[in-house]
Amino acid sequence: MSAPRLHAPLLLALLSISWIIGKSPALGAEHGVRWKLIEDEVADYDLPCERLGAAAGLTAKDFDQVFPWSQMKLCKLITRPDGSIKVCYSGKPEFGAATQGNVMVEIPKHHMRRVVSEGHESRWISAEPRPGYVVDPAFVEAGREVDHVYVGAYEAFIASDGKMQSVSGVHPNPDKTRVQYREHARANGPGFGTMDLRTLLLLQNLYLIEHADRNSQRALGNGWGKLLQPHQTHRCVQPERAANRLITHPAKPATVRKIEEGIFVGGAIQITSHEKSGDVLLAGRTLTAIKLDEPEPGFVSLHFDGEPVDTTTDMCLGGSAQKTGWADAIPGHSSHGDFHGSPPYESYRCAVKCRHMENLWGNLWCFIDGVNLSNGRAYICDDMSAYASGMTTGAYRPVALNQLLQNDNGDIGGVREVHFMKNLGYDPKVPWLALPLDFTYQGLDSSPGKSMPLRSGHFGDYYYLNTKATCYVHGGGFDHYWRCGLFTLRGWATDTQKWYLYGSRLIYKPAKPARK
Repeated sequence: MSAPRLHAPLLLALLSISWIIGKSPALGAEHGVRWKLIEDEVADYDLPCERLGAAAGLTAKDFDQVFPWSQMKLCKLITRPDGSIKVCYSGKPEFGAATQGNVMVEIPKHHMRRVVSEGHESRWISAEPRPGYVVDPAFVEAGREVDHVYVGAYEAFIASDGKMQSVSGVHPNPDKTRVQYREHARANGPGFGTMDLRTLLLLQNLYLIEHADRNSQRALGNGWGKLLQPHQTHRCVQPERAANRLITHPAKPATVRKIEEGIFVGGAIQITSHEKSGDVLLAGRTLTAIKLDEPEPGFVSLHFDGEPVDTTTDMCLGGSAQKTGWADAIPGHSSHGDFHGSPPYESYRCAVKCRHMENLWGNLWCFIDGVNLSNGRAYICDDMSAYASGMTTGAYRPVALNQLLQNDNGDIGGVREVHFMKNLGYDPKVPWLALPLDFTYQGLDSSPGKSMPLRSGHFGDYYYLNTKATCYVHGGGFDHYWRCGLFTLRGWATDTQKWYLYGSRLIYKPAKPARK
């Protein structure tokens, strides 16, 4: 019996598919980047990255045609009544029609390689298994591989039912502990959690290879980093009942331009206690007007939206985490939005979008799960379902990195701002674990003229680690200026600590393939 004959068009199609799978540069190539390790803070600090492999000669925009960046998709995850998850992709009718669901970014599984040798660090990504590569650990849960990881496009909002959401047009919810955020995320069902270390390192890896620039603020924008903390700032001096304004009396004559160096009309504000600065008395409001010489000469009235409130002299009004969705107006998947407020730091008052994800740095510090700190040492876990605070045994294992301690916050822009991140730690047995290792100008408490070049070059992110911390927060808050960034990890937080500068972000790793 003779073998069946294939028609020419079908044969051509099969050959084309075979060539695409085996030969396409978008699927089969290695894309990498490398940079020189910092030995000399002056000579090495701002040396450029070098693109490697198939990335050589590319620009960031070219990665829209390269896997896995080409398959990073904005989508909504909708939970069905039976608990299963439906994925609706942006650009499809059902995405816009769905009034429910978490807006996420879908990232496909891929392989990675990280090497530190001969004075350089290199990062690599491949669609296919290769010698020296591993499936990126973000796609491995308790030894089981998942096809996709989903990251919240927006910072965490806690709905009335207690579930963490990723949605546009709401005030994100800070001022909760890491434990509380974890519970709110898990309330969505199996596979949901808060931003964890492995997912953060995945995002850093993707960013580095795409942009070949270690300084995320320089590459994409500064973010929300120069807003006035409410602590003992615009204090109420004339209490009112049922008011939508706070009346203050500046020590010096004020102008709208001067006030908008710290808050701006159209931006989110909050009111905290003058006596207990960490206590938030009013949040989720927008500044609607700044009126000078109201109600009388020398006074300033700061107007806000929402239900009227009774103001008291214990109230101080200042900046806040901005609403989600500012980045929706940014064309494309990555860039920064319009600047707001007054010079000279208006460029530090904008939304930033990185592959559809808003405010990965700036606005709110994000608690990081999957890594615990104890006495200055890190302990990691690779099972989302086992994440727990305070654990250093069981599902958690110690890392071999000897991370330096650094407990001095310095002075923003001053002579003591000298301890920026220097190099990332490397353990050949766990090569993907890229935690901050050390900092610049060790042993030096201050030095004039160091702040500007340090914040402008290399990663440009500050280094924080002390023995009291039990967890990391990431990215920088709305008052963090140039210290915000994709590589800023602050090892000063604890699991019982909550603050109006600390927030969270939802992630999802499906136990089973999501249904389209």
